Amino acid sequence: MLIKLRSGLINLMFFCSLFLFTDIVHAHPSVLERFNQSQQWDEKLQLGKKLLASSVLSSHKQHDIHMQLGDLALEQGNFAAAVEHYQLAEKSTTLESDPEGYFLAMKMQGVTYYYQGLMQQAVATYLRALKVAENMKDPISKANLLSNIGLAYFNMFNMHQALDYYKQAKTLFEQYGTAQDKADILHNIAGIYIRLSSYSTALDMYRETLEIYQELGDKDGVAQSYGNMGVAYSELGQYQLSLHYYQRALRYYQSTNNAYYLSSRHGNIANVYLRTGDLELAISHAEKAVEFAQQINNKSLELAGLFSLAKIELLQGKLAKAEQTLNASTKMAEEFKDELRVLDGLGMRALIKAGQGDYKASVALFDQFVRDTNTAKNEKLLKSLGELQSQIQASQLNQEILDLKQQQSVQELEMSKQRQLAIMLFILFIMLVVTGVTVYRRSIEKRAKEQLSLMVAKRTKELEKTADQLRKANEIKSQFLANISHEIRTPLTAILGQTDNLMNGLYKPESLNDELRVIHKQSEHLKELINDVLDISKIEANKLELNLKEGDLVKLSTDVHAMLSGQAIDKNLQFTFHNELGEQFYSYLDFTRVKQILINLCANAIKFTHQGEVRLYVSLSQHGVWFRVTDTGIGMNEEQLKLIFECFSQADNSISRRFGGTGLGLSLSQQLAMMMGGYISVESEVNKGSEFSFYLPCKEHIPAIDKIEHDASAQQTPSGLSGKVLLAEDHVDNRRLIHRYLESMGLEVIAVENGEQAVEQCLQTFPDVVLLDIQMPVLDGLSALKLLRDCGFTQPVYALTANAISHEVEAYLKAGFTGYLGKPIDKKVFYTQLAKHCKNTLNVMDEQQDMSDLVASFIGSFDYEASQVQLHFSEHDLFNLQQDAHRIGGAAKMFALDEVASSAMALESALKHNQLIELPSLVAQLLDHLHSASEAQNSSMSPS
Repeated sequence: MLIKLRSGLINLMFFCSLFLFTDIVHAHPSVLERFNQSQQWDEKLQLGKKLLASSVLSSHKQHDIHMQLGDLALEQGNFAAAVEHYQLAEKSTTLESDPEGYFLAMKMQGVTYYYQGLMQQAVATYLRALKVAENMKDPISKANLLSNIGLAYFNMFNMHQALDYYKQAKTLFEQYGTAQDKADILHNIAGIYIRLSSYSTALDMYRETLEIYQELGDKDGVAQSYGNMGVAYSELGQYQLSLHYYQRALRYYQSTNNAYYLSSRHGNIANVYLRTGDLELAISHAEKAVEFAQQINNKSLELAGLFSLAKIELLQGKLAKAEQTLNASTKMAEEFKDELRVLDGLGMRALIKAGQGDYKASVALFDQFVRDTNTAKNEKLLKSLGELQSQIQASQLNQEILDLKQQQSVQELEMSKQRQLAIMLFILFIMLVVTGVTVYRRSIEKRAKEQLSLMVAKRTKELEKTADQLRKANEIKSQFLANISHEIRTPLTAILGQTDNLMNGLYKPESLNDELRVIHKQSEHLKELINDVLDISKIEANKLELNLKEGDLVKLSTDVHAMLSGQAIDKNLQFTFHNELGEQFYSYLDFTRVKQILINLCANAIKFTHQGEVRLYVSLSQHGVWFRVTDTGIGMNEEQLKLIFECFSQADNSISRRFGGTGLGLSLSQQLAMMMGGYISVESEVNKGSEFSFYLPCKEHIPAIDKIEHDASAQQTPSGLSGKVLLAEDHVDNRRLIHRYLESMGLEVIAVENGEQAVEQCLQTFPDVVLLDIQMPVLDGLSALKLLRDCGFTQPVYALTANAISHEVEAYLKAGFTGYLGKPIDKKVFYTQLAKHCKNTLNVMDEQQDMSDLVASFIGSFDYEASQVQLHFSEHDLFNLQQDAHRIGGAAKMFALDEVASSAMALESALKHNQLIELPSLVAQLLDHLHSASEAQNSSMSPS
C-alpha cells in the first residue's frame, strides 16, 4: 500500500537517525553529527564509510548506518544504492538479535524493488519479510506488508492473488488499525473493481475513501483517490470527468515533485486524449510520462509510456517512428517478462506493417498474435485442468481411505453390534447436516439472484429516465439555439443592410440621422440579447451581483411606459400606466434589474397581443411594491403555464416561430426577482389574455433634497470641459476612438501606447487626469500606477478595462486607482468622472461624433489579427494567443462589434482557466467572425 510505504519511510528515517545519534555519539562525535545532518549523498556516503571503518562499531550500529544511507538513496531515486545498503543492513544483524531492524531492512528492499517496477523481486522479498513479521507478532506491520504484496500482484495483473492478500490485510486493519489504515486498504481494493470493469462500485468506494482522507487531512490520499476516479471515469467513457480528476491529482504531484505519480498520471491523461482523438495533447503527456519514469528508473512506468507513445505515433501515420518506439517497448517487456505487453506489441506491429504496405509480414505477425493469444488461453486452461486432476486424484485417495474405513467398520461390526449402531447414527447425522447446509445455501443463492434482478431492473429504469431527461434537455438546447440564431440574425441583418446603404451613398442627406438611429436601435437590441444570455450564465454560476442604489420607482415605471408606448402604438394597442404610489417613491434597489424585469413583462404583453390593450399597474403593499401587467392577448393553457419560467423555453415552439424570442426573458426575470427577494406569478386564459404580477419587497426612503436636485440636473445637456488628460492605450483604434471622445469634450489629450511612455509623460506634463489601460506591452497599467505613486505623482488615475468584474474592480481600487472606466465607452459615465477633476466650460459637448472612419480602420486590421491568431495557435504559444484575444476583444467591444468581441473574450476566458480542450473550436469561431467582418466591409466598399 503506497501510503503505508511512504509513511514507513519517514518513520524509519527518523528512527535510524535518533538511534544512531544516541548509540554512537561517544565514539565519533564530530563525524557522527555531520553524518546525521548531511542530506547530500556523496558527503553522507563518505562519512558513513568513515564510521563503518571503525573497529569499535557493533553490528547493530552498522545496521543503523546502512539504513540511513538506504533511506537517503531511496528518497533521491538512487535505487541501486538503496538496495545495496538495505541488503548490507540485513546482513549486519540477525532475527534473534534485532528482529525489528532485520524486518525493516528486508521490507525496504521490497519497497525499493516496487518503485523500480520490479514486481516479482518485490513480492519475493516481501514474502521473506512476511515470515519475520509473523514471528514478531505485530499485527499492523504484518497487515502493511500483506497490503504491499497485494499491491505488487495488482501491478502484475494477478487480481486473484492481489485480492487474497488485501482481504488478509483488511481483516487485521479492521481489528487493530486506524481510520487511515482502513481507508488505505479500501482504496486498494477499489482498484481491483476497476481492473474487473466494475467501475460504478469502484467509484462508490473511492468517494468513501476520499471523504475519509479529506477529514484526516491526507493530501496524498486525496490525490490518489482523484487519480483512480479519473481511471474509472475514463473506462466509463466520461472523458471530461476523467480529465478533471486526473488534472486535480496532477497538480498535487507537481507541487510535491513526485516523479512516480507524475509519470503515472501523465500516462493516464495521454490515454484519455488518445481515445478522444486529441493526438497532439496525447503525445505531449505520453512523452512526459516516459521522461518522469526515466528520472526514477522505473521500468514498468517507462514501458507503459512507450507503448502509449507508439500507439499515438501509429495513429499520426508516423509508422517508422512508431515501429522504433514499439521495438524499445517490446524489448523492455521481454526483459521484465511482461507477457501482456509483449502480446499487445505483436498486434500493434501487425498494424504497423500493414500501414507500411508489407502485408505478408503483417499477416504473419497477426497469425503469431492469434497463436500466442490462444497459447496463453490454453496455458490457463491446462493449469485449470491440472488443478482439476489434482482434485480427482485427491478424491480417489479419499475413496480408498473411505473403503478402508468401511472394512474396519465391518470388522468392528462383527466384533460389536452396539458400535455398528453408533456409527450408523453418526453417519445419518452427518447426512442430515450436509443436506440442511445444501438447502440453506441454495436458498441464499436464490434470494441473492432475486435481489440482483431487482437491482438490475431498478438501475435500468433509472438509466432510461436519465436518457429521457438528456433527450429533453437536448431538444430544449436545440430549440434555444434555433431561436437565438434567428433573434441575433434579425437585428444583424438590419445593421448590415443600413450600413451597406450608408457606405454606398443610398440615402438622402437629410435622413442620415434616421438611418443612424435605426442602426443604433438594432445594435442596442443585439446587445440586450447577448446580455440576457450572459446574465443567465452568471446566475447559474452564482456570479451575478446586485448593485443597490437609491432611486425613484415611479420615475422608473414612467420611463418603461414611455419606452414601450411606441411599440404599442405601432400595433394599434392601448398601453396605459396606473400609478397608485404617488408622485414619487424612493427606495434602495438594483434599479437596472427592476427595469429589466418590467421591460421584459411589458414587451412580452405587447408582443403577444393582437388587439385590445395592455395595462401596467404599480401599487403599494404591506412590505413592498406590486407591479401588475395585464393584456388581452393570446393567453396560455395549464400545460404552457407549467413551462413559462423554464430556461430556453416558450409556451410552445410555434410561438417562437410566430412571434420570435429566445425563451430567456421570463426565466431571467423570475431569477432576478428571486435574487431581490421577490417573485413573479402568472394567471392566464387561452384567447382572453394574461396577468403577470411582480412582487418586489422594499421600503420607501425619503431622499435628501440635494438628491432630488441632482436627479433634475442630470437631465440637462452636459457642458464642455477644460483640462489635460493623458490616455495610455496600446490598441491603435481604441486609442483613436477615445482620443476623439475626449477632444469632443474640449479636453487636451496626450495619447501614448504603453505604460512606460505614460509614466514618462506624466512626470513631464503633470496632466489633470490619467487614463491607463490595464494590459499593455512594455509596462502594464498596474505596474505603471505603482511607479507613478512611488515617484510622488498624486493626480487621479483611472483604470481602463473591458473586464469590469466586481472582484477585479476591487483589486484595481485596492491597488490605488482612483476609479475605473469600462469598455465599450459610455460617454455619460466618462463625462461624469472627468467632470470631477476638470473645469466646466460654456461649450456644449458634441454627442454626434462620426466614428465610421475608425470602425473601418479597425476592421481593416482583421486580416493581420487573424494571421497572428493562426500563427500563435499553430505554434501552441498560449501566452501570445491570450494577448491576441484580449486585444481584439477589448477593441471590438469599443466599436460595438459584438460577435467578434464575444468570441474573442470566450477564447481569452478559456486560456485563463486552462480549458485547452475548447481551444480549436473557439479559435475557429473567432477567425470566422474576423473573416466575416472583413468580407462584409470589402463587399460594401466594392462598386455595385
